[in-house]
Amino acid sequence: MPDAASIGTDWLGVLAALPEPGGYYFSSFKVVLFLLCLVLWGHNAAWVQEDTKVIRVPAGVWTALAFGSGALSLVLWLLVPAYWVGIALYAVIHGGAMVFYVMFRNGRVGPGQTVLTIAHLQRLGKGGSPAEAKTFSKDRTRIKDFEGKTPAWPTDPEEHASYSALQELLLDAIWRRATDVRMDLMGDEGVKVVYRIDGVDRAREPLDGQFGPKVFAHLKRIAGMRPEELRRPQVGRFKATIGAGGAGDKSVDVDAKTSGSTAGQRFILRLIAEESRFRLSDLGLTAAQLSSLQELVSSNKGLIIASGPRNSGITSTLYAMLRSHDAFLQNIHTLEVSKDQDVENITQHVYDSQSGDVSFGKRFRSILRTEPDVCMASDVPDAETAVQGLTSARQGKKIYLGLIARDSFSALQKVIQAVNDNALVAAGLLAITNQRLVRVVCASCRRAYKPDPSILKKANLPVGENRPFFRPPNPGEVEVDKHGNPILCAVCQGSGYLGRTGVFELLIVDDDIRAHIARGTSLPTIKAEARKKGMLYLQEVALHKVYEGMTSINEVLRVTKEAEPAPAAAS
Repeated sequence: MPDAASIGTDWLGVLAALPEPGGYYFSSFKVVLFLLCLVLWGHNAAWVQEDTKVIRVPAGVWTALAFGSGALSLVLWLLVPAYWVGIALYAVIHGGAMVFYVMFRNGRVGPGQTVLTIAHLQRLGKGGSPAEAKTFSKDRTRIKDFEGKTPAWPTDPEEHASYSALQELLLDAIWRRATDVRMDLMGDEGVKVVYRIDGVDRAREPLDGQFGPKVFAHLKRIAGMRPEELRRPQVGRFKATIGAGGAGDKSVDVDAKTSGSTAGQRFILRLIAEESRFRLSDLGLTAAQLSSLQELVSSNKGLIIASGPRNSGITSTLYAMLRSHDAFLQNIHTLEVSKDQDVENITQHVYDSQSGDVSFGKRFRSILRTEPDVCMASDVPDAETAVQGLTSARQGKKIYLGLIARDSFSALQKVIQAVNDNALVAAGLLAITNQRLVRVVCASCRRAYKPDPSILKKANLPVGENRPFFRPPNPGEVEVDKHGNPILCAVCQGSGYLGRTGVFELLIVDDDIRAHIARGTSLPTIKAEARKKGMLYLQEVALHKVYEGMTSINEVLRVTKEAEPAPAAAS
């Protein structure tokens, strides 16, 4: 056992090995830097929570991102032995999360509301928050009126407040991807607002009654209408844009219509986004359908009919077929009841039904007499339109017609009955499409499930494959915040669907089908011949989109089991 002297000698050796005074294990600078990052984390999380209210997105996801990234990075900082590695983790994890949020929110606001940008620094240099708040109220939606000018903000406080309410309404409608906005001014009850999103009506929180008449007056001035006119229908147009002024902007052309009644005024806004200017490949045709239709469209003569119920996207399909032609080399004309879109380098005629002295068919005939290479009529309201279309197609022109019909064979039957000349129909007709629009399941919040094998068998889909189907979340599957409010998906705003795609039935009039039509063969026989050649019915094509994960079975049933639309006025 060692004695006390040897122990003392050993300890002296250990002490001698210790570093000289002046090398500290405690650093005030490092502690202060850590505390500053801790405060910054709390500030960022609080700011994100408040800012989400301003840009109108669910706070839960973004606040959790800001809070969670900071907490994780600070814990890692404490656990990692190397101090500067810890601070690097903090910068990457929490800093990256905040940069991601800033890029997201800057893409949703006007140039006057961006943060951490050169414009933001300039605003701070000119007065900080007050100046920023003043700019904020003027940039929610960038509007160009019917003359292409930016409307001046009203100086009157009440007018200013109502114009700000209009800015909020347009911002919300564009952000939510509304294609139509219907507003009913109901006196002191306020303004009832309904959006049409992905083909389904969704009510919005009403506008305050005190803003109603003034918002309507602002809209009329912007769209080129007369604000003092309260009863006669008026039409106008303007443009609205949201975003930070870069590639992430979203612009819409707004067609405005107003009407008056004893109950009050009604305003209908149709929002036409740039992405709605489809080409054939954007419509949703299957690969085989697209190949066949492109070949028929590229031919220099013949009639193609686009059919479906009302509001099923017929006009978009007609426009897409027109865009397949070279508008610089060909003379292209249209006749439309209302012009849904401006099609580049194409002469578009709008039929005035109020005149009453010239029918749609006669107006169509007068356009055809100008010898266009390609001509489109958006509707077939009378027999003369169908006869003129088929005659011109047989004579060497390319003709497109829109027709309201339940399916391709119903469309064929309507044309045959209207024209009453089977030989003419057989000679001029190339194909008939019929379509529906189905909503696409949101990839961010969709739920996977295994369907009943009997359903797959009935739908003629493969059975036994380990492939999930998808559907929107049920109400009980949506997460809620601490107050019990549902946390809506930030991508689809809680609808479960994001956008729409077309489902098509394509009847190709080949030589065999043409011979059947010319002989006056019954419709069931023509249908059997088309099926023999591989034609798929509308519901079959739709169910394959379910199989591919694009939409849900309930959505297919909703759109393919609609009642037959009212027949066209063909005689």
